[in-house]
Amino acid sequence: MNWHDKNAEISFIMATELENKYFQFHWQTYLRLIEQVAFNEISFHKIFVYAFDLRPHLYKALEKSGYIQDARLKEHCLFNNNYIDIVIHSKLYRK
Repeated sequence: MNWHDKNAEISFIMATELENKYFQFHWQTYLRLIEQVAFNEISFHKIFVYAFDLRPHLYKALEKSGYIQDARLKEHCLFNNNYIDIVIHSKLYRK
């Protein structure tokens, strides 16, 4: 959390066995709830997700929830002896 600039990275961990059937449902529910806290309760301006480019279903859930892809950091992290991209999605609070 960056209290001065009023933004925060958010994350959500779910059981792998739930991903095939319930991935979007749980992510979209989480996003709706965390947005209420971030924007309405603590008056943040922006929340964002910093994600390894391993879960393409995540980007669909984020975009359906109004998040915009801000950046793609090419070959930014080493994972299983391969460099992978990082994708950052964000949502701004709009009154």
